[in-house]
Amino acid sequence: MRALSCLPIAFLALAPSLPAMAQDKAGDLALTYSVHIGGMHVLDADADMALGPDGYRAGLRMQTDGFLGRVAQWKTDVRAQGSLAAPLPRPRRFTAHGSWRDQPRLTTVDYTPDGTPTLTLADPEPEKDREPVPADLRLGTVDPVSAIVAVLDKVAKAGDCDITVPVYDGRQRYDLIFATQGETVLEASSLSVYAGPATACTVRYKPLAGRWKENRQRDRDREGVKPKDVPVTLYIAPAIAGGPPVPVRLEMDSALGAVKMHLSAVKAG
Repeated sequence: MRALSCLPIAFLALAPSLPAMAQDKAGDLALTYSVHIGGMHVLDADADMALGPDGYRAGLRMQTDGFLGRVAQWKTDVRAQGSLAAPLPRPRRFTAHGSWRDQPRLTTVDYTPDGTPTLTLADPEPEKDREPVPADLRLGTVDPVSAIVAVLDKVAKAGDCDITVPVYDGRQRYDLIFATQGETVLEASSLSVYAGPATACTVRYKPLAGRWKENRQRDRDREGVKPKDVPVTLYIAPAIAGGPPVPVRLEMDSALGAVKMHLSAVKAG
């Protein structure tokens, strides 16, 4: 679970149940990713992706099942929608609904037309277990899912992923620092449907506000290895000919062994 808790920071999937927008349906992609830890398959993540000139819909859905689900019940469903702009996307709404051992964690952030984020739903309230995020640090930020949209858009337009994205997720304020490691060729594998050239990017997490309070040691221990301590490499490439760049592989280390996410299925909608 310590390894899985870090994955949403560095990964994107798009949720199909968000409100429809005017866009070319041919631009929708249904994606499935398999997650392996220490060489063992632990779960799958289903995703749908919609990027277009009129906007984007984005999210990530994963949950433990089988033996792992009985030992550590965990699920997360993060979603965002907004419009593409330079240098950063303009989100309209971000939701993060999940639970840890049947304890829900619900967050909704809405954005005003000028981009100011407003926390409209929080259960539990952030101040219950985290230090508050000052109002001035929230300005000019995007949600974590839109941050991944930003780096995908950067790769599509500039061919690199050199971008620092200021993120506020309703509970924490941090920067996601992406850096290009160069072009690589991913070899064919039985675990992945994608093989070919990809842009390799490292992702670094820089916390700024919203840290755990000292009296929440149990939650801090649950996080285990902090994202800032985990080396993450994200591989980005068009999953289908003529399609937009998407994550095709993710690799990082953990106390349980190497964590790898492979694109195991893709379907154009």
